[in-house]
Amino acid sequence: MTAACKLDLVWKRVLENEKVNRFFVATEYNKMFNEDPNLNYDTVSDTMPFNCLKRVYPRGVMTKVEFIPTKENPYTGIFKGAKNAVMRIAEFALTTPELPKTAPQQNIKFLRDGMSSANWHTGFAFDGQPSFNFFKNRWSNILREPENECLRETYGKWLADATNHIGASSLMELSQFDQFGYKEKEPHWPFMIEVEPYDVYGWTDKYQNDF
Repeated sequence: MTAACKLDLVWKRVLENEKVNRFFVATEYNKMFNEDPNLNYDTVSDTMPFNCLKRVYPRGVMTKVEFIPTKENPYTGIFKGAKNAVMRIAEFALTTPELPKTAPQQNIKFLRDGMSSANWHTGFAFDGQPSFNFFKNRWSNILREPENECLRETYGKWLADATNHIGASSLMELSQFDQFGYKEKEPHWPFMIEVEPYDVYGWTDKYQNDF
C-alpha cells in the first residue's frame, strides 16, 4: 500500500473516533510493569502491538505533517523529505490546575510505500517542566534519566529491561529507507535532533484549560 493511501486510512480512523482517552493513575500502572517492554521496541509495523494499552502519554492531539529538509541536509532516507506523516503531541500523565507541571512528548509517524513506517520520538524531560505551556522548551530524542526517585525506580527500571539507554530513541531507521520504500546504500543519520516549537500565540506558563 502506498504511503498516501495509508495516510488516508489513518486519518479517516482518526476523524471517526471522537473518544477522549483517560489518564491512568497510581496502581493502575501495575499491569504495565508486568508486561514486556521489548514488545514496543521490537514490533515492526504501522500500528502499536496488538492489544497493547497505552498507559503513558494516553491523551494527545494529532495532525498531518510533512518533513521538508534544508538544501544542505546530509542525511538519507526520510531525512531527504517525506510528504505523508502524522504527528501526535501528548502528555505523560494527569495534570492538575494547582500544580504547574507538564511532560510533553512528540511522535511523528512517517508512512512509507510498501513497508512499515519510520517513527521518531521526542520530548523535553522525563521529569517534565514547571509550566503548562507545551511549547516552552525544545524537544529532543535524547533525554537524560529521570531525577524523580519514584519515576526512576518504576518506569525507568521497566524501560531498562529493554534498553541500557532509557532516554534515547535512535533515528537510524529513518535513514535506511526513503518515503518510497527504496533502501539507502549508505544510510546517514543524526545522533540527536532538537524540535523547536514555533509559538505564535503567546502561550503562558499558566493553566488554560483541560487537555
